[in-house]
Amino acid sequence: MPAPLSKPTRQALFAALIFAVIALVLQAWRSHVLLASYDQGIFQQVLWNSLRGHPFESTLSSQLSTNVIHSGEPAGLGYARLGQHFTPSLLLWAPLFGLIGGAALPLVQVGLIVSAGLVLHQLALQLVPARTANWLTYGFYGGNALIGPTLGNFTDLCQLPLAVFALMLGLQRRMGWLILSAAVLIPLIREDTGIMLIAIGLWLLLREPKRWPIAIALIIWGAGWMVLVTNALMPLFSDDNSKRFMVENFGQYLDVDPSEGASSLSMLKQALGQPMIVLKELITPPGQTFLYLLGHGLPFLMVPLISLDAWILAGPSLLGLFLAQGSNDPLSITIRYTLLVVPGFSLGTLLWWSRRRQPIPGHRTRLAWGIAISLSLLLTLSSNPHRSLSWIVPDSVRPMVFSSPIRQWEHGRDARQMLNLIPKDASVSANTPLVPLVAQREVAVRYPESLYYLDRDRNKLAVDWIAVDLDWLERYSVAFRSDWRELRRIKQELSKQMGDYRVQAIKGGIAVLQRDGAQKPALERKLRERLAMPLAPDPRQQSNKKS
Repeated sequence: MPAPLSKPTRQALFAALIFAVIALVLQAWRSHVLLASYDQGIFQQVLWNSLRGHPFESTLSSQLSTNVIHSGEPAGLGYARLGQHFTPSLLLWAPLFGLIGGAALPLVQVGLIVSAGLVLHQLALQLVPARTANWLTYGFYGGNALIGPTLGNFTDLCQLPLAVFALMLGLQRRMGWLILSAAVLIPLIREDTGIMLIAIGLWLLLREPKRWPIAIALIIWGAGWMVLVTNALMPLFSDDNSKRFMVENFGQYLDVDPSEGASSLSMLKQALGQPMIVLKELITPPGQTFLYLLGHGLPFLMVPLISLDAWILAGPSLLGLFLAQGSNDPLSITIRYTLLVVPGFSLGTLLWWSRRRQPIPGHRTRLAWGIAISLSLLLTLSSNPHRSLSWIVPDSVRPMVFSSPIRQWEHGRDARQMLNLIPKDASVSANTPLVPLVAQREVAVRYPESLYYLDRDRNKLAVDWIAVDLDWLERYSVAFRSDWRELRRIKQELSKQMGDYRVQAIKGGIAVLQRDGAQKPALERKLRERLAMPLAPDPRQQSNKKS
């Protein structure tokens, strides 16, 4: 029978507490000042619908489907997100969402990441002295690759580090129930997370070959589930994975018409038949690849980059990211994809230290490690991940874009006041900053992309309300072209739609309009004056002039 687990050190608990408090405060701030965005709305709507007998349904997610993006259909009721991402484990958090609403998502995300660090610490106490375990924990919580996604919109991948560390703890302590629980859970997090079971199985074969039955079982379960899900289960819900995500992420390997789509197996086969393209994708762009690895290695004093265990455990996930492309840059250090790599690099660092003759960092090593973690935190601060630190860090310097905390807070308050006018059962089209605030309803779509949706009988209907945050876009459009383009489009579209949709309230640049609502000439005039205000110069043209 395994001995009792070691008692966590005060230092590790204190680090976890600091991380939890700061992350929760910043998440609460992001939510209030409208920095939470589209994905936050998707997960809210998925859980809201799941609690009402329509599991995984979301019109917001439907708006990202191939039928909408490629065929021009409106978003539709009855669309299940499982065709885009197969995430059964999300239902674990539905009861908490039912109790406390949207606040459940940041609470779950931060709670799972904090718990992952403590489980890593517990695992470390089994293999290295307490001082080394403490520094590993500091490095985990101090990494840009972890802080960035933790402060962003909710992601299903926030469940992965805890599950992986729990599996490794179970393997270390030979706790069968923990091994089984974690191994079952990991592939259910998302359709691609089975890759971690493959990595751990390969590691076991190399480092503990006598445990080959467990290793083979993990590899077969992880790989088999990914093949089954992507080729058989997800197509039951939609063809989005084959026609959108596989093509958008790995379309460079296709030698057929991308519109035909591709399965994971066919894409793998075609990629293996083009080794030169694969090699090119692996090493380009070299600068970004180097910085990405540097960002992962820095809080662990670069140990992951020289640890064979790290490369085995993180390698399969890294390979997928290096070979991928897409609008969401897979090699961005602050977005959700890094959570596929963080567990492997963290474990690799721990295992590297466990094999040292002197597994305790000396004074100079601790000094260097402290500097490395401080530098990682400084780089995180300067990068302002997901604008979470925009209350102290300017969003742009040239040109200067900075809103005072008071202004941001008041703007969030005004938004909620305006949106409270919309009935809870009404259909709404809202632009991105307002999406999370209107997501807990049957029909919500993004403005200006859509004003229509398909009901359950496939009838095309117009939404009841429009909600638009002009102030948010005006603030950021002077420096960011995506915001500039969206503001330009909204000004054009909303001016045309004000005949059918009438202004019911406007405050702080936030306007709500109702289809065939009561006429309010003063408010209409106020909104038209706002829409008539000239756009800032195109940021791209301004940048070209400066260069």
